[in-house]
Amino acid sequence: MTERNKTPTAQSALKVLEVLDVLLRHFAHGMSPGEIAQAARLSPSLVTRYVATLEQAGFAERVPETGRIRPSVRLARAASGILHDLEQAAGRYQELHQRIHQR
Repeated sequence: MTERNKTPTAQSALKVLEVLDVLLRHFAHGMSPGEIAQAARLSPSLVTRYVATLEQAGFAERVPETGRIRPSVRLARAASGILHDLEQAAGRYQELHQRIHQR
């Protein structure tokens, strides 16, 4: 999809995902809105709107002690689940590999 063919909704969604991508690189301590704006090269007002969208959807949260924004534990749980699935798949692969190569 070229830049010209993107709808305003698609462009907005891509920017929300850019903000999430920036936040994912700062999971432990989070970021201030200004830091997010600078890293994502977006205006502070857009960052405020996009962070609110991520918070409402459960993908971002505020660090209570600092007010910084970080990815939510929902994403950590998802990553943990993916890792678990990959480990199970690797186990099944090893089992099949051994069965195929037994003589």
